[in-house]
Amino acid sequence: MQVVTEDQQCIGYADINTQAPIRARLLWRGTDWPGDEAFIEERLLAAIERRLRLGYTFQACGIRVVNGEGDDCSGLVVDAFGTSLVIDVYSRGMRDRLPVIEAFFRERLPHMHIYTRCGEDAARREGIDPIDPVEGTAVFCEQAVRYEITFGAGQKTGFYLDQRDNRRLVAQWARGRTVLDLFSYHGAFALSALANGAESALAVDSSSKALEVAMANATANGLELETCCGDVFDIFDDLVSLGPFDMVICDPPKLAPGKRDRNKALKAYRHLIDRSLKATDDQGLLLVASCSHAIDHEDLRTILKQQAKSQGCLLDVIAITGHPSDHPWPVGFTTGRYLSAIIVEKRGT
Repeated sequence: MQVVTEDQQCIGYADINTQAPIRARLLWRGTDWPGDEAFIEERLLAAIERRLRLGYTFQACGIRVVNGEGDDCSGLVVDAFGTSLVIDVYSRGMRDRLPVIEAFFRERLPHMHIYTRCGEDAARREGIDPIDPVEGTAVFCEQAVRYEITFGAGQKTGFYLDQRDNRRLVAQWARGRTVLDLFSYHGAFALSALANGAESALAVDSSSKALEVAMANATANGLELETCCGDVFDIFDDLVSLGPFDMVICDPPKLAPGKRDRNKALKAYRHLIDRSLKATDDQGLLLVASCSHAIDHEDLRTILKQQAKSQGCLLDVIAITGHPSDHPWPVGFTTGRYLSAIIVEKRGT
């Protein structure tokens, strides 16, 4: 639908859905809509070319091919895992364009196996039916680990590619360390650490199925991974008693989906950071991450400072990170910068 100003000046064209929280998604700036096929072709070609310019390849690795608003494709995310491609739609407009999107990739990337999904949360917000992908398996590599994941049984597109750069840092600093990976999902942080010389790694998650995938990948890579199934909030004191650990990763799920959840999320982070610091040995590293735009780097830094003071320890910031370059976001769309992470080193009082 054409979008105009009060004085009838054309801004461009948008997908309109009056049932959704986001009622208009601007897709095209200009007076003439090129049509769905031309629009999809231009946007997806540009997204692929951008990844190639940044040095990403469609080979054995996992990459984000299309990142919604960051690629002028609001409502669409596409991830590639080796020879598998996962198309994730989260708007009514992109759901309607699925045949065009799938046809584009089948023509341009004929060697890829294509899977399509629309998660239940997105479907409910948009007033559309969810799509569960046909179950399939993808094989890809990252940080010297060969992963095999199954579509149709996991979160989002099947793997958290946005933490790739942080897993690289964990791998870089893992040698000789004992590692605690909290909210581990498929254990990618723990496996990256083990594959790069960690002495041991314990992956903790509330999903037994996720931990089964983690163990299967550990076994396939010849890695000795320990797992613990349980809610981190409920068993954290027991985990602390197993330490101290030389490296702790605390990457909880989205605790603040919106601003209204911010205070509750801050309270949860204070608890998690307090326990994480107690589980971290002197000269150990702690990585704390937030995948909620409402909780950013400064919030994490402030809580780390407060809890360090409370415990009488010193913390030095080693790195402040976000999502990698295949997850671009428009400079004016700050909610697109959703991932915040801080890595600190703990030292004496």
